[in-house]
Amino acid sequence: MSLLLNLAVLASLVVYPTPKQARVSETAYHPLERVIISCPDPEAVRWAGRHLEEWYGEFSPKVEKGSSVRVPEGKEAYCLQMEKSAVRVKASTLQGIRYGLYSLRQLAIPERGTETVQGWIVPEGEIDDSPSMDFRGIHICWFRENESWEIERFIRLAAYYKLNYAVIEPWGTYRSESAPWLSWPDAQMTKEEIARLRAIADDLGITLIPQFNMFGHATQARTGASKHAVLDIAPQYQPLFEPEGGWTWCLSNPHTRELLLSVIDEMMEDFGNPPYFHIGFDEAEAPSCPECIKRPYRQLFLEHVEALAGELHKKGATAMMWHDMLLRGGDPRWSGLVASGTEDTAAAAASIPGDIVICDWYYDDPRDSYPSLEYFKGLGHPVLTCPWLNVGGIKAQAAAVRTYGIDGMLGTLWHHYFGYDMENVFYYLSGCAWNPDNVPGLRRLLFATHLRQIGWDMGNTDPVHAGTRHLDIAPQPGF
Repeated sequence: MSLLLNLAVLASLVVYPTPKQARVSETAYHPLERVIISCPDPEAVRWAGRHLEEWYGEFSPKVEKGSSVRVPEGKEAYCLQMEKSAVRVKASTLQGIRYGLYSLRQLAIPERGTETVQGWIVPEGEIDDSPSMDFRGIHICWFRENESWEIERFIRLAAYYKLNYAVIEPWGTYRSESAPWLSWPDAQMTKEEIARLRAIADDLGITLIPQFNMFGHATQARTGASKHAVLDIAPQYQPLFEPEGGWTWCLSNPHTRELLLSVIDEMMEDFGNPPYFHIGFDEAEAPSCPECIKRPYRQLFLEHVEALAGELHKKGATAMMWHDMLLRGGDPRWSGLVASGTEDTAAAAASIPGDIVICDWYYDDPRDSYPSLEYFKGLGHPVLTCPWLNVGGIKAQAAAVRTYGIDGMLGTLWHHYFGYDMENVFYYLSGCAWNPDNVPGLRRLLFATHLRQIGWDMGNTDPVHAGTRHLDIAPQPGF
């Protein structure tokens, strides 16, 4: 018996993000024994076979190649047909096949009535699905307290929830070979570890984007910590930073730009020359350096942005940057929005290279309008809206993507790596980016199941690495 699910009933479906169309039985289940892959990419069958074996072990279904004559249009669209004779996954690209199989994995359950797994069953039905937004990203910080397994788990979860980009921002944790003093001595983000994580991300269908703050946040430490990843240990490098706290890079010092350009070159190579590089640029302070004060700061700011973006152009990549320094604080047009800029930095907004992706962040309650999104789009920029923890804000900003015709969403996690906050960010961000018209309330047990599946993929046997908290009752250390 098949049941055509309408939008209201779709909320109960275990596939997440919610598919656009689904016809799935509530009671008719069949053994998962045969999977037919229809895709013009020859890698699709190999990918399916390898991952189905990883997920299902000795009970893995037989994988066959099917005709790719009639497959869904769209580079990320897929069709999943679950019949008694076989499961058919159809897509025009490997990415679509991945997404179809991620949905299949969420639907499959062990055969009933046995003590241990003796096989897998799937419901009869069909799903036709595709994303609403082209850019669906998550911004992940790598702090000293984070171990590599946490970063890996977030990357895997983002891919499983059909996000296609993950920005990785080191906070004093990127171990540069050309400038080893640029991070804390125990920095874990080594070239070898980046290569390992990138291989996982590439395989799962999510692109890693490096970030390095190249204006404000030059301390590479959270504001409340009053630390400085460079100057607390290597004070000889003080000339590279503004004298007051070292919070902002000194733009008048030619060695500053030379260093940051070398960081771009090194990180781009480490990350496999991705299509984007995030240069940060948020929450910078006014200059306290006498040389910076002598020159028109708008000119220094603009030269700095152009040099960084130009270096990325040479590598076939595009710069991304936070928006707030491009809006003047106190300007009534941005009332209630985030505007950190001075008259100088805001005046440069119309002159920076037009292909720079503006990441417009807003973390508070939902608004009826987001005029800054419209402003940056009007200047010709690709624009992403960037929510944080506020669920209403995530939903409102997802609606704004459609209203203003911008390019997508880049959700932020910051230091909220645990518990309900982490669940909300991943759950509502991915749901809103994929299908903003149907985002059901958080189903915590469903989220726990998906997180557990990722733990299996990672070979987890450590209880500290399970669930949404390191420990059951104690507060998380260091946060």
